[in-house]
Amino acid sequence: MPLGQGALGLSVCYALAIGYLVLMWLIGKVLTRQYPNEHKVEWNTRTIARITILAAVAGAGAMIKVPGPAATIALDAAAGYFAAAYFGWPVGATVAAIGCFIANALGGFASWLPMLPIYLAAMAFTVTLAVFVQKKVGIVPAIVVGTIANTITCLGPWALMIGPALMIAILPSQLIGSAVNAAVGLTVAAALKAAQVRKRPDWMDQDQ
Repeated sequence: MPLGQGALGLSVCYALAIGYLVLMWLIGKVLTRQYPNEHKVEWNTRTIARITILAAVAGAGAMIKVPGPAATIALDAAAGYFAAAYFGWPVGATVAAIGCFIANALGGFASWLPMLPIYLAAMAFTVTLAVFVQKKVGIVPAIVVGTIANTITCLGPWALMIGPALMIAILPSQLIGSAVNAAVGLTVAAALKAAQVRKRPDWMDQDQ
């Protein structure tokens, strides 16, 4: 039975959001420990500038609307995936949350504003998890996991509050949008990293 959109439903959903953040932190700690060169981020002026620029990119992506089966698909999360894979999970999680906020603001979020913190936590967790899977298994599994995680974490709270019927109608668009964002962000980051490796001078590899 649905929990409703009152205090009980929101309380359970906020508990889920806290769970997302805890999982993000745990996964992020593993990434930082195992891949410090890529995921140990220093919060300095350069990092803040990167986040600002990528947040602007996420905002631009939020204005790119692709028609979907049940709703339009925005490219607001692609910058978050890219940032997590290229600049480290703390940058990516921050950019993903900001991009989600901008996308909802552009959509006029007055009616679902109480749910917004849950979406922000869900996106931050999703990009961190996707990058973890990419490092451990590969980019294709990362796209699949990112798509599934984004879909479950974003639609799950609504399904708890109002039931699954409406969520089933939105599911195709959510899956397509999640997959497109994950594929674009992770693929671009992988391509740029590969290009950097190809341009690396041979003498730098010989010295290591």
